[in-house]
Amino acid sequence: MLAPCSIRPDRTMSPTDPLPPPTPTTLATVVSCIAATLKGVYAIDPLPVLHSVGIDPAVMQDSEKRLPLTVLRPLWLRCVELTGDEAFGLRAARFYQPAQFYGVDLAFCAGATFGQALERHVHNIRVLTTVATPILTTDPDGDFRLAVLQNGALRPTDAALDCFFYGMHIRLFERQTGMPAAQLLRRLELPRKQPHDPAPWLAYGVPVTFDRPCALVFKAQAWDLPLPGANPALLAELEQPILQQLVHLGLPLPTRALCARLTEMLTSDPSLEGLARTLSISPVLLRTNLTRQGVSFPQLLDQARAAQALVLLADPSLSLEQVANRIGLGSASSFTRAFRRWHGETPLRYRRQHS
Repeated sequence: MLAPCSIRPDRTMSPTDPLPPPTPTTLATVVSCIAATLKGVYAIDPLPVLHSVGIDPAVMQDSEKRLPLTVLRPLWLRCVELTGDEAFGLRAARFYQPAQFYGVDLAFCAGATFGQALERHVHNIRVLTTVATPILTTDPDGDFRLAVLQNGALRPTDAALDCFFYGMHIRLFERQTGMPAAQLLRRLELPRKQPHDPAPWLAYGVPVTFDRPCALVFKAQAWDLPLPGANPALLAELEQPILQQLVHLGLPLPTRALCARLTEMLTSDPSLEGLARTLSISPVLLRTNLTRQGVSFPQLLDQARAAQALVLLADPSLSLEQVANRIGLGSASSFTRAFRRWHGETPLRYRRQHS
């Protein structure tokens, strides 16, 4: 049994970067998506189009290549101009394949609930693009909002944002939950002006508000929706390259993912060096990443123990001594003192209230 390390967001849950990346970038796999759209929908040879905006078609063969917004923006604008289709980004969204998501798509599927998966997603999605920062909050009416704040002065094009929302998100959510978007989403908010024909944007059955800051607004009841592909072991495997890429990009590692790794080490004298080994990164990089987030390793370990204690207490067959041993504390008395500090009550009282 592993700690979920997840809470309902009653406050802003944004990544805490010390500094934004100096040049916002996006994985070049988006170029493959655009090229396939030009050819498949409009019968336009994409190679001359790429050359016309200074993009080498060879980038489509490099799954690790990243391109700055200053390079991708002209491509999106050229495609809309060339096709005369204001819904070009929506067409492109349908050519985004799961294999182009760097594992983010499958990692979402492996989460236990929709809410937990979304919490991880706000960190993982930045492997695909650092052009914007996702922030998860709760609205006063209980709905939860995934807002997207741009990094830097240059805003992505309307077509790029359409592809981002409809390709990377709405279609992802439908695919991984097996539910239509209308059952999950309250509305979609887009910064573009009202299109001449809004029908393509309404095709998913989700209300769309135009000329607003970017956001997906989810229905409150979707938070605890169980995901059919929940698999903690698979999730850890899928997140491994994602976490390594986040470190490479100088972005903060999600503490929930780190807590999940630590949960599996609680009975074996967990250390920062041991955690770094499980992530296949250097201890120096891990320590630096935590320091930039204002979190020490002892604090992270404390969070993992506190979360796992709640999971183990739900099993009435486990004594307090057994729970203490499984979270790496020496005795029931040590566990009781720690539990008071974590949750403000004794573990026995908590177990009686939640049995």
